[in-house]
Amino acid sequence: MQHFKQSLKQDLPKNFNLNDVPPLPLSKKHWKVQSLALDVSGSCNLACRYCAEKTSQPTRNPMNVTTLNAVLDFIFPHEKVQNNMSIRFGSGEPLLALSLLKRVDAYIKQLRNMNDSPCPQVFITTNGTLIDDDVSKWLSSSGWHVKISFDGPKSIHDSWRVTKNDRGTYDLLKPIIASLAKKIQNRLSVTAVLCKGTDPRKVFDEIANLGVGHIELVPVVHHDMSMMPDSADLELYREFIQDYARRFVECKNHKKISILIRFADRVCRVMGYNNVQIPCGAGRSFYGVDSNGTLYPCFRFIGIQDYVLGNIHTGINDKLASAFRAGPGRSYKKRIPCRFCWAASLCGGPCFSCAELFGPGSGGPLSIHCAYVFADAKAAVWLVNSLRKNNPERLLSFLPKLQKIL
Repeated sequence: MQHFKQSLKQDLPKNFNLNDVPPLPLSKKHWKVQSLALDVSGSCNLACRYCAEKTSQPTRNPMNVTTLNAVLDFIFPHEKVQNNMSIRFGSGEPLLALSLLKRVDAYIKQLRNMNDSPCPQVFITTNGTLIDDDVSKWLSSSGWHVKISFDGPKSIHDSWRVTKNDRGTYDLLKPIIASLAKKIQNRLSVTAVLCKGTDPRKVFDEIANLGVGHIELVPVVHHDMSMMPDSADLELYREFIQDYARRFVECKNHKKISILIRFADRVCRVMGYNNVQIPCGAGRSFYGVDSNGTLYPCFRFIGIQDYVLGNIHTGINDKLASAFRAGPGRSYKKRIPCRFCWAASLCGGPCFSCAELFGPGSGGPLSIHCAYVFADAKAAVWLVNSLRKNNPERLLSFLPKLQKIL
């Protein structure tokens, strides 16, 4: 155990004090549902080779109008909307159920017209291949936040993100993303998955050159370990993120540099904001909903019977939800490796679904994912210390109320 503790502490950056970034207490009171992730399509039109849903979730049915209406009544009872409420679409390909999405859009616009009623935010994650001119115009006018999956250069993207006929999708997606970046830049983000052999610098530059202002780079999650980044890939990422931090510090106009969403979050936490004991609100304030209205901790668990937490018709089962929070959804302070990790409060612990469904090899402590967190955290500490000395006003762009990050 002593050697284990030492291995976790050896990467501790200089001029970083754990006592300066304590996590917020984890509330034990009754949690209010603030966000739902809806699986409206139950399927996808692509056959991405690293698809995590395909390896962990069973076949699902599309949602119907009756269930959708019940979902809206569940999260917005008596048409009352609270601050921070949101709806998310992303399990499967949501644009396969475009008619349901437009029903939600009409419902949201109705709420927006109500007096003294805050407007809930809507987030949609899509592979982008079904975005034609009409859908693009609709997304632009909807006010929704749009996240598109795109893996960078053609040679990389077309190796992984393919149709069911094994055809690449780069040529189709590139103009779609460039167009949306001009129309809805502050509501558009692009997520790229980093697999073995992927150069993060090339991926970032390809996406940024399309005009995208918010970029998310995430290591792949899969049971096939041949897809997982290795030590050489990790070293490339370390060099990339350190160089990104230097560019941000040295560039005269940092607003021209596209924001790395996850890195920006680490910077915010190094300054003491949003440090938490859990990575997200899954199973607490956030739930996934399948086509039957069954509730799960998040969209990654949809369809897996062992993780059912209730139903929109009967509500959340408190006993099941409490068991999830104490088990798979427990605080990092209750995860032995995380207790000794200097960066724990900067990430909140492993993703619940990654740790549960894919095990230590891709989501657990000291996995490759943790190594990427360490790289981000060390670069974030350096950036904060550098700007505090030389250009502290730049740190304001990372503050929670000022940043424009999805």
